[in-house]
Amino acid sequence: MILVARGELLMPLFFPTPYPDELLYSIIARYKKWSGEMNHRSILHDLFGNVYVSASMDLPSHIGHLVERLPITSNITVERLIQEHTMYPFYSAFLPPGQASTVFQSMAYGNGNDIYMRSGMMASSIRSNTYIRFCKDCYIEDIRRYGEGYWHRMHQIPGVDVCIEHETNLQDSNVRINQANKHEYIAADDENCRLDTVMTKTPSDIIEKHSFISKNIEKLLNHSFPKRPFQWFEQFYMSKLQNLGYANVKGSKVNQEKLCQDMLAFFGKELLVQMQSRIEGEDNWLRQITRKHRKSFHPIRHLLFLQFLSSDVEELFYSKESYEPFGVGPWSCLNPAAEHYGTNMIKEVVLTTCEKTKEPIGTFTCSCGFIYTRRAGDDPMKLSRVKQFGAIWEAECIRLSEAGAGLREIGRRLHADPSTIKKCLLGGFCAADSKGGNKNNNQLLIDQKEWKHLQENYSNLSKTELRKLYPALYIRLYRADRSWLERESPKPSKRTTTSSKVSWHSRDQEILREVKEAVSAIQNLEGKPKRISKSYIGYMIDRKALLERHLNKLPLTKEYLDKVLESEEEYRVRKIKWAIKELRREGKKTTKWQVLRKAGIRPEFVTQNNKVFL
Repeated sequence: MILVARGELLMPLFFPTPYPDELLYSIIARYKKWSGEMNHRSILHDLFGNVYVSASMDLPSHIGHLVERLPITSNITVERLIQEHTMYPFYSAFLPPGQASTVFQSMAYGNGNDIYMRSGMMASSIRSNTYIRFCKDCYIEDIRRYGEGYWHRMHQIPGVDVCIEHETNLQDSNVRINQANKHEYIAADDENCRLDTVMTKTPSDIIEKHSFISKNIEKLLNHSFPKRPFQWFEQFYMSKLQNLGYANVKGSKVNQEKLCQDMLAFFGKELLVQMQSRIEGEDNWLRQITRKHRKSFHPIRHLLFLQFLSSDVEELFYSKESYEPFGVGPWSCLNPAAEHYGTNMIKEVVLTTCEKTKEPIGTFTCSCGFIYTRRAGDDPMKLSRVKQFGAIWEAECIRLSEAGAGLREIGRRLHADPSTIKKCLLGGFCAADSKGGNKNNNQLLIDQKEWKHLQENYSNLSKTELRKLYPALYIRLYRADRSWLERESPKPSKRTTTSSKVSWHSRDQEILREVKEAVSAIQNLEGKPKRISKSYIGYMIDRKALLERHLNKLPLTKEYLDKVLESEEEYRVRKIKWAIKELRREGKKTTKWQVLRKAGIRPEFVTQNNKVFL
């Protein structure tokens, strides 16, 4: 062996160029073979300056000392050796930043005593392989390409027994990972890698199950993903479980029995046993990984769980998953009395759970005072229950009543049943507390004084215009003392009527043009589709009352609307098409649950007619 001096160090004259995916163990073993030096202590002294360095296959130590002694022309760095030629990227991927950094430093400049403990491998129930493994076809290709074989990182993952590239089983070499002499490096050759073994093709179903995990292992080994704290993985998994229906709205409870059954059916018991990841017993790893993370889990178990959740490592490390059963806001205000009806005004939603069905319920509160709830997956323009109508809605209810509209007509316009309208007109929404009579009387006196004060300041405004300015004040007076309000309000001015007659034919043509423009606008809206409904069209062209009350006088418009209005079923189909297109544009999978989640549709509403898209 030829050594040259650099300062006070004696360094090797050469060092092998690392091959793709080659273990550092293998590089040193090839150095030993090429140098012709058989004494392992001499090899360790030349490369590390320390004869007690252990020949670790997966997480070696003293790497910084090795780089210091390499030839001055070498471009090999500590970072490159650890990231590209050890198992560090795999075993540290799911460790918190501080813990991963400590493992890195121990590998670079430590003595290796604490590496396995800090990486979590020592406490893991997944045991390392007994022998260094190889793929027969990979070995033959390496000899043809480089003139010699070598040990690959990808072949050493516990539980992954298939080479996905060649779809064959990996073989055990004759080289034990834990040698009797722990300081000896052994290169791959024809003696320890037997090529006369007859290998059969792995069944396609096994290949398919291994393929996902192998591709994600390659990503972990070849990409530097950001280190995340335990809470990151905990939140990601819980959000996924909530979106898939395994966890409740608050994330406080997981249906462990169903989760275990479905995962066992997904992978099969044989594969889970092979991966050393059984899910039997009351305290198995699957139950632990879905709870608060107080410790690290073996990367193989993270990858198994990700595959079951139809996710991958890129989504896990870069996407901050959240539970959004009602999609991403803002959400529509469904107050039919408000000018902004149907527009996305609501920025927050409060989640609760239905006591009977255990399904998520969202409570939406608009600045206009209108509060409603709806169930996840329902039509966004259809509410389940109104919790509070608000001053604007109640003022419009009173206005329509004063204009002579009946209970049913008011209910039709304000999307409420006649009994609700009657209750509003009788003051049932804020009935006086029998124990607070004096308080209510004082409030009445204050309101009456304020109403007179308004008339003095705005003497040119009518009662209707004052009501629009201060709807809450008007409603309180209307309920408390209606006769006083009528008596102390501005008297209606006499209007001069004209004898001009409406040309319904001309109006029909005008409205038809506006309706067509509105339909075209709805069809070309960016983002999630809006339903083509008479109500929404009327809102867009500011002709809602006309379309609802006088459509029979607009035959051309009516004929066109009959052709273009969407049923709920047609609307769902359009949303599904949109969701599939968006997911493909984003490069995501178009699995059924992802499409339904993107479209905001509950699974039970997917009928035979629209299953074709799923």
